[in-house]
Amino acid sequence: MFGNLSRRKFLAASAAVTAGSLAAPWIARADANEITALLITGGPLYPKYWEKIVQDFTAKTGIKVRYDLLEFTPLTAKVVTLSAARSSQYDVYSTHTAQIDSYFNHFAPLNSYFSDTELAEFYPVAVKYLRDPKTGNLAAIPRNMDSRVQYYRSDIYQEKGLKPAQTWEELVDVGLKLTGNGHYGLVVPGQGDPAQRTFSDLLWQAGGDWVDQANKPAFNSEAGIKALTFYRDLIQKHKIVPPDAVGYQWNENSTEFSSGTVYANFDWPGAFATLSNPETSRVVGKWSTAPYIRDKAAISCAISHAMALNGQSGRKDAAVEFIKYTVGPEAQRLQFDQFTNFPSSQTIAKEVISAAKGPQALWLQQLETTIANGKEWPKLAGFSKVCTLMFSAIEQALTDQVSAADSLNQAATEAEEIMRRAGAYD
Repeated sequence: MFGNLSRRKFLAASAAVTAGSLAAPWIARADANEITALLITGGPLYPKYWEKIVQDFTAKTGIKVRYDLLEFTPLTAKVVTLSAARSSQYDVYSTHTAQIDSYFNHFAPLNSYFSDTELAEFYPVAVKYLRDPKTGNLAAIPRNMDSRVQYYRSDIYQEKGLKPAQTWEELVDVGLKLTGNGHYGLVVPGQGDPAQRTFSDLLWQAGGDWVDQANKPAFNSEAGIKALTFYRDLIQKHKIVPPDAVGYQWNENSTEFSSGTVYANFDWPGAFATLSNPETSRVVGKWSTAPYIRDKAAISCAISHAMALNGQSGRKDAAVEFIKYTVGPEAQRLQFDQFTNFPSSQTIAKEVISAAKGPQALWLQQLETTIANGKEWPKLAGFSKVCTLMFSAIEQALTDQVSAADSLNQAATEAEEIMRRAGAYD
């Protein structure tokens, strides 16, 4: 009935394999032989990845999974719509740390399905920001970690006798020496979520934060104004970034580096696989990685793609079995092999790092350091709407329509009102 293993034997086997890592005390009471899932995709490898995950899961449990795939932005919009409608169409959702506060009232808490010991195996920064700060409920479980390091053209740097920048000042200095003849020393994004991520990193590096101890907006502090001014100057004053970068998001950034137009970028774990593949990169063998830059500190965001349980699902036990499988050792190792996605399990991450050699080993160590020191936006009521506000505020400053100070001060006033109305201060 359940394929090669019974459900109980499957869980027992999983617990034995993952003892000390992702062992789960929860005993399955699977309540259905079929569930539905809305899963993330992006690039040609993702459909094959999910196909294998689903096939393996069904073979081991007998539970079938009917699923749809969407890329990040349309997936997020669809989950918002379905959540507002209290839809039970999907039992499982792919989700992300960034928008998780929008779903605290819609995703079912996963607390009862994961023990404290089991949760301790995941990177603390991921679990922390997937919890509702008001209730402590865990809204999703991390599937992989996302953070950034510096990618640079090692061949060009060696030719010009340069080293990758460690500080803001060095970033400008190196960029000026590399910019010219149709090439640029650096690329940064200038729109939407990527622009807010970049400002956020610079805000933390300058010693600032999004909110103060009373959870009131603090991103318009002296540190925030310094961060946004520096960000704008990379484009408008120093001109070490392509001028149309104000319209770039992640894909454009990655393409500019992989095409050979720019010589440095701050990119996500998947870039390592993309840049190593001759079908997606013109700079194979010509690049290396370095730690993230710093001002007062070397802080960057550390976020995660995650899996969530629909609170309206009528098949929660079977759905949780699938969620557990997607964050288990087999799935995390497959993610790394397919996409160089960094595991969310500390045990699996250490195994991957230990097995790596050469440049990949160095990169993984740099990435782990970024994750260990990483932060994320506050998960306060209404902050997802603040993000939309920040997209516009940052874009206006980067295009020199408004000064950094005026843009942030106006955004802070509006952000406090948005969060107040959403109940952040109740």
